[in-house]
Formats: sequence, C-alpha cells, structure tokens
Amino acid sequence: MRRSKTTFSALLLITTCLSGFANAQAAPEITQIELGQAGIARYTMSAETDGNVISFTVPEAASSDVLASLVVRDPAGGVVDLQTDTPGSAAAALRETAFAHGVPHDTEQLLVALRGEPVTLTTATTKISGQVMGLRHFLAVEDGEAVDRAAVIVLSENGVVETVLTPGVRVGFSEQIAERLAKALDAGQVTRATRSFDLTLEADTARAVDLSYVTEAAAWKNSWRLLLDEGRLQGWATFENVSGADWDDVQMTLTTGSPVAFQRDLIDPRFVSRSKDDSPRPEAIQVKASPAGVGLLSMHSSRAHSIAPKSAPASGSAAAGDALDSSGILRYSLPEAVDLKDGRTANLMYLDLSIEPEIRGLYRPAERRGTILMAASITSDEALASGLVSVQDENGFVGDAPFLGMQAGQSTLLPFAAVTGSDILTVEDRGIRLKTVVYQSGRLTLDFEDTRTTTYTGALPEMADLFTVEHPMGFGKLDSATGESEQINGAYRVTAPVEDGKGTVTLVERNSFQKWVRLGTSDFGTILADIESGKIELSAEHQAAFDKASALKGDVETVQRAADAAKARYKALGEEQKRLLENLKSVNQETLRDRYLTALDKTETEITKSFDEMDRLKSELQGFENTLLAIFADM
Repeated sequence: MRRSKTTFSALLLITTCLSGFANAQAAPEITQIELGQAGIARYTMSAETDGNVISFTVPEAASSDVLASLVVRDPAGGVVDLQTDTPGSAAAALRETAFAHGVPHDTEQLLVALRGEPVTLTTATTKISGQVMGLRHFLAVEDGEAVDRAAVIVLSENGVVETVLTPGVRVGFSEQIAERLAKALDAGQVTRATRSFDLTLEADTARAVDLSYVTEAAAWKNSWRLLLDEGRLQGWATFENVSGADWDDVQMTLTTGSPVAFQRDLIDPRFVSRSKDDSPRPEAIQVKASPAGVGLLSMHSSRAHSIAPKSAPASGSAAAGDALDSSGILRYSLPEAVDLKDGRTANLMYLDLSIEPEIRGLYRPAERRGTILMAASITSDEALASGLVSVQDENGFVGDAPFLGMQAGQSTLLPFAAVTGSDILTVEDRGIRLKTVVYQSGRLTLDFEDTRTTTYTGALPEMADLFTVEHPMGFGKLDSATGESEQINGAYRVTAPVEDGKGTVTLVERNSFQKWVRLGTSDFGTILADIESGKIELSAEHQAAFDKASALKGDVETVQRAADAAKARYKALGEEQKRLLENLKSVNQETLRDRYLTALDKTETEITKSFDEMDRLKSELQGFENTLLAIFADM
C-alpha cells in the first residue's frame, strides 16, 4: 500500500453518478470500520440504490488500495466493472518528447536530452545559438589542480562551436520544448486530493449494496485499568479520525495482530519498453512489504471465521473475539456506534470484565535481585490484547504493569510496584551423595547426586496473601517445593501462602554426575578427604568400603613409589650398560678391557635384580587391585 503524508482514509466521499438513469441513487454511507493495531483498516459502506451505477470518491493516496482490495456484496447480482480516470504521469507526458528517458536533473542531462534541438547558451562572456551536437568531458587545470569539466558542442551559423559549461551558464530553448517539459514536471506530481470511481453493477433493482476496501489508517492504541477495590479490568482504546471527514454512526471493530500487507501501485500507467530481440522479457509487476508491515489478511482468508455471540457484556463492554487461528488476531466490537468528528481523538472503553485479582509478593532473583515486587494475578475467560495496565485501588494509583496479552482461560502476573523497606533473605544449602560405585580395570566409577536447597524469605505488606518466587533454572531438576510450582520461561515459579506477614518459599533441586578415579592418585585422595569432612554423604556399606580402601591407600602409595624407583633404577642401569659397551669397543689394553668386562658383569647382575624387584612390586600392586575388587565387587 502506498504511503504518503496524506492519511489513507476509508471515509469515502461519495457522490452519485446517474449515468443516464432518471432516478438519483442514495449515496453510500460508512457503516463499519475494522481498525487494526498495526495501522491497517477495512472500511465498509452501504448504499441504497435502484440503479446499476454507484460513484464514490476516495483520497488519491488510497486509489491503488481500492483497485487491489475492493469487495462488492450485491444480493441482486455481480459486478460489471470499476472505472476511474487514468492519472497523468511523467512517463506518459514525456513519451513523445525529447525527454522520453526521464526529466533532466542538471544542465548536462538537459543538453544530452536536447541533442539535435536548437538552444541558446549564455555564459559570462559569450552567447551562442545553434543545434546541440553533443557533450564531452575533459580535465582542466585550475589553480594548479585538475578539475573535471564538460563542454557542449553546438552547430551554429558560424560553424561548430565548443563552449565549456561553467557555473552560471544559462540554457534557452523553444517555447514548445518548455511547454512539454513543464507538462511532464506537472504530471509527475499528485496534485489532487481525491479520486472518483464509477462502479457498474449487473442489476438495477432496488436493494442495499455493501462495499469495502483495505487501506492504511492510524493504528489504535490499547490500555488497561485494573481496579483492585472493585475487582474490574477495563480495556480502553485510543484512536484518531484523521481521514478528512466525519464518522457518523459507525460500527467500530478493533483488531490486533500483525498480518502481512504489501504496497501496490495499480493506479498509475505502466509502460514497458520493447526489446529489439526476444531476449529479455518484461519484468513482472513487483510488490514490496508495506512500511506498516501488516494488514487484515485474516478478514479475507478462508481461515477467517465469524465469532459466535457471547452473553451480553457489561455496560460499556465490547464483544471480545477469540484468537483467530495461528495468527493470534483478536477482534473487539464496540457495543455502541461511534460518532467522531474529523481531527478528533476518541478514548473509549471497549471491555469491562469482572475479575478476582490475587495480590502477592513477587521475587525475581534473575532480574531484580534483592527487590520484592507487588503483583496482581488475574485470570480471564476472554482473550486479552497487550497493553500497559494502570493499577489503582480505593486510595488511588498504585503502579503501572506491562502486559503482553493472553489467551482465554489463562492466568498472568502483573507486577506493578516495588516493596519498600523489605529485604529478601536467600539461604542455599548444598549436599553431595554417593549413589553407586563400580570398580573395573583399576578405576572407580562414582555416581553422585548433587542436591541444592534454596530458601527465600521476605516480609510482605498486609495486602499480599501469597508469595511467589521465579527461581532460575539451570542447576538440575526440581525435586520438591513448598506450595504450587510451574515452569515458565527458564524459571521455576513457586507460590506459597503468606503467614504472619512473612513469605517463605523453599525449592529442592537435584543433579546427577559421574567421576572416574584410580587408587593412589590425587583425585582419589580428594574423594577420601571430602568423605572424611562430611562433604560427601554415603551409605554405611559405601563408608565401610572406602574405609578399607583408605587403609590400603598408604600401602599402595608406598609400593607405587618403590615401583617407580625400581623402574628408574632399571632404566639407569640400561643406559650405563650401553655406555660400557661403547667404550669397550675402543679399548685395546688388556688390563683396561678386564676392568670394563668386570663392570659389565656387575651391571648385568644389577639389571637382573632390578627387573626381579619390578616384577615383585608389580605383583604386589596386582594384589592390591584384587583386594579393591573384592571390596567393591558387590556394589
């Protein structure tokens, strides 16, 4: 839909087109307006007629919208056609002129367009008349700098003359060219405010004909009043009549949601240049998303449905509609017809519900740590649109609450004020319990359960009957909680009664994890230390097993150190043997060779003893492994 500074009005300034009929036709009147929160509206009018032609006038800016969305409901027959005057356009006006490729925007473009036409060029020093042959660009040196200049080539009575286009040059041309250019410039402007349409119908009997179309409009704004002392929730709609005409006795329906809408230019002539060959084809007419971004598509969709009438609403209430399919559109029909002068703003109550709000203290540690909020919990059988809620009681205004809307039958919290002088006490307790132990291939696999207990306590005003905490998720699953609990947007919401002005909420969360350790390592030592300090809880059976494992720990560490030393000794002896063998190859003296051979024998003996020691220690460690296996075998 086209956007301009002129408001897209659906108030049709309707005139009667007799078109040869003797009887005057009654002018159509606006009977319904469906106004959306997203800046799109559908306007419906009704005409009493006994002819087959109805004429009406709309704002020029809404002309394309009429062509794109007009719906006619005639009980006596169909539509023959809809006609209007073809608007002038710059393209049409320029089609047969020297400016067929567009209106020039500077002197160079003007002279290029006037190639072959007679012109008069006037500069500060000369005046030349003749036909334009063309332009050329060149670099001129001015004040030591290269400057791009253009020169026009003119065929004058004295021959071909080239004149540099400097600032202040004047171009004169014939009156005929001036008139065409002026006409083209005028045609590119939308100068009239309205446009008339002639609708021709098949029938010419007396009947009522309904017409409607969709266009942009000033969006309506929603606000709520929550009256705590009266137990009422009131919806108020603010909307403006900026259409240029008065609204008289119009049925108003307010809608929510964000259906998709597009701008369409159907009113202006479109000329497509033909190619000299059959390679590119003319491009299809393009549409783009409207800046408003929305439209009342559900009103024309096969999925749209009428809303079953409800019981009579309270005085001043609208008949609230249910959410329409997945688009989430709500409709509220005002119970009384609207009269609104052009240029006036209306603020009307469209919904008045009887509710029973529950007042509670609300704590959100993830958002406002240390601050308790006062909130009202409301439940409604009606689907409610989003909007700011002004909360009031018998003493006056108590706060504003943001409201994102909700479906019928849902509940929501409306935080409206912070509790002053009240501190929140948060106590957290952690406990880790060993659940299972599996021993395999020298490694213990330990399954733990980590439990976190969090308690929130705060003093609350007398008006609060409940205390609600929205505890952040992330530690583990909720095992238990005082009061009622539910999951909402990454948090556990727990609600408990207030007793003696104090609210207390306790949550227990559990998380499971595993660890893998080997006997004699630092990790195993850490586990034993945590068990001895009471940080890790375990059963009596597990306690007995770890006591035995702890007793073995010292012996294992001693043997492991000895095994490491034996291994290091074995390695050192092997390197010494290798050195002696290398030296022996270069020794020729008999006495020295005997000494090396004796050293080699001794080293060989030590290597054998080290190997036997390593084997013994390995067997001893294997014995410890078997002992541990026996300790944890039944777990």
